Amino acid sequence: MNSTTSCGNDKTKPCPATPSATVQLAIATVPMQPWEQPYDPAAALKNGTIFPSLNLPFYVTGGEA
Repeated sequence: MNSTTSCGNDKTKPCPATPSATVQLAIATVPMQPWEQPYDPAAALKNGTIFPSLNLPFYVTGGEA
């Protein structure tokens, strides 16, 4: 078997499907969440979150009201 026919075995040519050290795969961006007064435990359980700003509507049918 000739080892130079495959991109993975040919060390002289870079394989386009293999990321190199210079390729950036992803950048994560997470916005800061300011501190706020959390819900009391009963309200947090009812709303599914302890933070009021994270209490967002959830539509099972894809956004229809």
